[in-house]
Amino acid sequence: MAFIIIAGFILPWVTGVYLYKKAPKIFYTTAPITALIAVVLNQAGIHLGLWEVNHMPNIMLLDSLFLDLGIFTIAGAWFTYILVYKRKHPILVYSLFIGGMVTLEGLALLQGTLSYAQEWSFIYTILMYIGGFLAIGAISRLLIKLNVYP
Repeated sequence: MAFIIIAGFILPWVTGVYLYKKAPKIFYTTAPITALIAVVLNQAGIHLGLWEVNHMPNIMLLDSLFLDLGIFTIAGAWFTYILVYKRKHPILVYSLFIGGMVTLEGLALLQGTLSYAQEWSFIYTILMYIGGFLAIGAISRLLIKLNVYP
């Protein structure tokens, strides 16, 4: 559990503080939406028995909460910053973030921090990350139209 708190929550938020200084609007717009997406999907997957994150039998919410509010939220914030504020090519940004998150999840599987049920596969995980980042990208485009960004 200590590894998840340090690597999945504290370290991402160290970069998040730096990002907040550069683009605070992200933390009032897409970051909460990213956190909501992460919490809903992870809790659904855990409660449906599709995957298990460093299982804590008494408090299932804590299984992924530090990751949901840490690395997933900050990854969404950095994704928005690079896509919108830095105006990098969307295919590059999507590839970098989807590939990066899939790689981290693969490492968590290899390390044993995460395990999948028989009904779940790594392909579904890739599809979930694609869907999540497409949703964040769509929300970012909407916020550009509404003159919230940049």
